[in-house]
Amino acid sequence: MFEGTPRAGKGVFDRVCEGSGGSNNGQTRPDVTLYVVDAPASALERILFLEADRMSGLSFGQESLDNQRDVVKEEILVNVRDDPYGLFEYGELPLALFEKWENAHDGYGDFHDLDAATLADVESFFAAFYRPDNAVLAVAGDVGAADVFALAERHFGPIPRGAACGRPDLSEPPRAEPVLLVREAPLARTPALAMGWRMPERVRPDAAPLMLLGELLHNGRASRLYRGLVEGREIATELSGGFNPFQGGVWYEGTTLFLSRVGFRREVPAESVLAAFDEEVARIARDGVEAAELARVKTKVLADTWAGLEPRLGLAIELAQATAIAGNPEALLDLPRLVEAVTSDDLRRAAEWLAPERRAAIAKVPPKGER
Repeated sequence: MFEGTPRAGKGVFDRVCEGSGGSNNGQTRPDVTLYVVDAPASALERILFLEADRMSGLSFGQESLDNQRDVVKEEILVNVRDDPYGLFEYGELPLALFEKWENAHDGYGDFHDLDAATLADVESFFAAFYRPDNAVLAVAGDVGAADVFALAERHFGPIPRGAACGRPDLSEPPRAEPVLLVREAPLARTPALAMGWRMPERVRPDAAPLMLLGELLHNGRASRLYRGLVEGREIATELSGGFNPFQGGVWYEGTTLFLSRVGFRREVPAESVLAAFDEEVARIARDGVEAAELARVKTKVLADTWAGLEPRLGLAIELAQATAIAGNPEALLDLPRLVEAVTSDDLRRAAEWLAPERRAAIAKVPPKGER
């Protein structure tokens, strides 16, 4: 998508965008792929023309494929192989947690898969998925809705619909047995543990409470895990994680991941970290959450949500995801109501999703001679 088209050769998209005072990028998330442009409103028609042009057809060629293959390999080298833990919560944990390939596979792909990709593979994938009836166009900024709709119809309307593409069944039941995998991390100096649980569909009542539970457990020095594992038991050194971490917010199809990543001290067994985590979750499941703590967490979630929507690009991305996944851009407005409605009993029920028997965990440890 960044290598040019028959009408706009390689580099034209970037030159027009940057010459208009803008920038562009793209990213793949578990359930959507995003192409974004941040530019002045005066560049709107130029940008829509170029977006429609590259949706109409690309300049497929072996050189372009080899170039982008090398780009992805470089990302893997930098983000995965040069990471002390191999980005294991992203690439390895889903493989241990999920059964279905669609949920479990590494989004990067390995070098063997990348080298095996052919031009025919790329062309067929583009033809199947890159078309207006499988895309959402979201525009936010100093523009008029009628003007945007007219321009979208002018540039995207002539692009024909494609054949219906089947949607995979992404649902999975909760795990019935726990798993703990211990793997050596040659570049690591201290151990780390990643834990994951399969989550319910986003339309289920527990989805919003689980999002708040992720905040309650992980975010800041006041979080339950920081107070319990870092300050209290003094076994952890760093914490991160939460609900739907790779997609963000409440936008996902089928199931998603609840992640908790804990860096811990060398002398502490991974099993002790798991037990300490389970104690903190069991306390919530048993006692619930005090009103003041629940109010603080709700405020933080909503403040982060509004802050993310303040930039026009952030607003456009969230509107596009709401439309693609929920079928309605106004679904974005449901989040404050869902968050405010969560009660202490809801959090107690949500904590049951993090039961030990439903968990998959991977511990990355330094080589034996360096522990």
